[in-house]
Amino acid sequence: MSIVILSSPLLISVLGSFYTSNPDGAFKDIGRLFPLALLVPVIIYNTHFFTNLLKKLLYSLALGCLISALVCWGLSLYEIWQTNGTIGDLFSQAYAYHFLSERVGIHTPYLGLFVAVSLFFLILEGFHRKSKQHSLAIALWALVLFFFLINLLARTALFTVISGALVFFIYHRKYFALFLITSLIASLGMLAYYQDENFLRDRIFKSINIFEEQTIFSKKDDRFSRYSASIEVFKKFPLFGPGTAGEDIYRKEVYFKNRDSEAYNDNYNAHNQFLEYLSTYGIMGGLVFIMILYLLCKEGVARKDSFTLFLVYSFVVASITESILERSWGLSFYILMLIFIYGNNNIINEIR
Repeated sequence: MSIVILSSPLLISVLGSFYTSNPDGAFKDIGRLFPLALLVPVIIYNTHFFTNLLKKLLYSLALGCLISALVCWGLSLYEIWQTNGTIGDLFSQAYAYHFLSERVGIHTPYLGLFVAVSLFFLILEGFHRKSKQHSLAIALWALVLFFFLINLLARTALFTVISGALVFFIYHRKYFALFLITSLIASLGMLAYYQDENFLRDRIFKSINIFEEQTIFSKKDDRFSRYSASIEVFKKFPLFGPGTAGEDIYRKEVYFKNRDSEAYNDNYNAHNQFLEYLSTYGIMGGLVFIMILYLLCKEGVARKDSFTLFLVYSFVVASITESILERSWGLSFYILMLIFIYGNNNIINEIR
């Protein structure tokens, strides 16, 4: 049953392709999701193979994030140097956020997600290491990734790793570490809020403007108001939805009606995985995603370790603001999460 549930993103896409009005789009979606048919059975039935590789995979992931940070910063700093700018320009609109992540060709929320997971892993490793030299090296590594995450301005990933780290420190009564991280966050927050550069301040503090109207000083965050477009599609096709890749045309009609030119021209998806399935596959899709979340949460709790719980927590939070299973990098994270959950035999030695 676990194989069926965890492979359901592929299965429901195949089912939805039989009645969709966009067969070409459905074929592309099935091709993107097809690795689930091969990998999910292997992950579940051959857990010992992955168990022996988990620690290496995690260090490789963290190393990859570090290399990404160095590449992004190196290219940006070279360009800044060419234009006689200053290092502070890294946090300007011209070099932060999407511009920074585009250096390595990964959409910001997903790069931020991988960095957040790597950062949390390094936090666990730092507390486990008995050697002061190793702990110091890991602490510096984690600090670099933390500043990279801030430079990416990946708010969901920042929220996820900060809240996860705070819970970890409180649960394990690491009050000195708790004091250090809260002091660091408070200092960086004040620095961002009171600096002259508007972009960093507005991106962190003012662009999450859900309940206010747009002003000349802050842009209203339309992410949540756009949810209504997906809900309208669901109302038209409540049981099984319009089918795989068939929701876009109806959602764009709502964007056009609402005069949301940005969402219409860029063909925005739901930016919420539950609403994505609800608008594409109706009640059937909503139930499928609920079953996926239930199984992941159940398995995460059963493993009884902080890292596995953090992986599931990261996936759940990311699903609120992104249609994570609709993107290749999101699917990569999903597969990576399954490998860590089912291959985890408590090899990540954490403080208990």
